[in-house]
Amino acid sequence: MQLYQIKRRLNMAIDTLRFNDNYLLINDVNERSITHKLATYMEQTFGKIYDIDCEYNRDIGDLKKISILKSKWYEVNNNTVIAEDERFSEILIEKTVFPDIIVHKRGEPDENLLIIEVKKSTSSVTADYDIEKLKCYTDPDNGLNYQYGAFIKFYTSEKKYQSPDIRYFSKGKEITE
Repeated sequence: MQLYQIKRRLNMAIDTLRFNDNYLLINDVNERSITHKLATYMEQTFGKIYDIDCEYNRDIGDLKKISILKSKWYEVNNNTVIAEDERFSEILIEKTVFPDIIVHKRGEPDENLLIIEVKKSTSSVTADYDIEKLKCYTDPDNGLNYQYGAFIKFYTSEKKYQSPDIRYFSKGKEITE
């Protein structure tokens, strides 16, 4: 599936969420409630071809993990760079991850189409770690084989609907068009 097709299907699911469940956005409910409903609508646009899962933590039979530079992990989680010798920045660590939503074919590691991380505008946590995870998920060297990643920032607690910000990733980098 091409990126333009993914964008079209994802936008249809977001529009349906806004139309049917805008209450969740206006009332700033938990992120998991929003991602669950979004995944439900994604089943209508992707579901005949792919499985849609929330918080799916398996890579076949193993826990889903990403490899990330230790210095980057500290930076995005603590908002500080740990100053140690030069070798520290080159150490890879594995972290177990629970993606918000994935579009894939269960049990087929070469059929990982899209991985989504969602953040609310009212979240006290920065999006930096989600962005780094999307780069890792889509990096061919990480072994998770996701073709595309999407970061969605929903504007919550707003009486007037504002379209979410969506950023796309592929091959370990953000797609800029």
